Amino acid sequence: MTRFSRVFVIGHSHCGSTLLGRMLDMHPAVICCGELLWLDDAISSRLPCLCGRDLEECGFWRLLLNAWPAAARVDYRRTGLAELEGLRRGAGRELLLDLSKSRVWRHPIFRRDPAAGYVFVLRDPRALIASRLREGGRLRHELVRHAKWQERFAKTIERAGARGLAIRYEELADNPEKEIRRVCGFLGLDYDPALLKPAQREHHFVHSSSSPYLRGSSEIRRDERWRSELSADDLALIRKRLCNLPGYRGSYDLSS
Repeated sequence: MTRFSRVFVIGHSHCGSTLLGRMLDMHPAVICCGELLWLDDAISSRLPCLCGRDLEECGFWRLLLNAWPAAARVDYRRTGLAELEGLRRGAGRELLLDLSKSRVWRHPIFRRDPAAGYVFVLRDPRALIASRLREGGRLRHELVRHAKWQERFAKTIERAGARGLAIRYEELADNPEKEIRRVCGFLGLDYDPALLKPAQREHHFVHSSSSPYLRGSSEIRRDERWRSELSADDLALIRKRLCNLPGYRGSYDLSS
């Protein structure tokens, strides 16, 4: 029996939540559908399922959308605990994993969910900022935005107490078995070796990363493109603005 009915992943864009979701989605007790918070945006923007098909053409999502409340398809605020619980029960799984990352801040009811657990996925902020710049972001704007959300995420996981777990993307990538065993222990799941082979099945995630990492391969490795993409001035500014934020102190040496 799992400890939670629902687990909400917390973290920044490109923190490694899709990697974690793909791994846990291999467990027979877990269902993960990606970033359910942004289902309305995925529908309106015609973003495909992670399997590569349009949502309307994906058998998994076609069935799900038929049962999903019409109001929730156009407004994320209309998705509540009942909808998520219905999805979990309909899939016949013990635990629903939601990769939305900011849901618990945007919709307060999920911060008060007694059946929920929270996993905060931390990643080197230089990698996170580089990913935003890669998408056209401006450094100073991204630093302000990042600091605001990092404070919120850290506060959320602190308030969660024993129902919260913080993990590091780098540790998950470097030693996936050890770290995923730790996550399984927190969730109340028996460890399954299939978790280390996420490419061996098709995943149906909405609004999640389409990074080529893990595409067609279960080799889990770090993405550290930031080392060649950020200038010395970029690195100095990131260090100045982010080094003392909660979650980074003692975890990341931003001076190197």
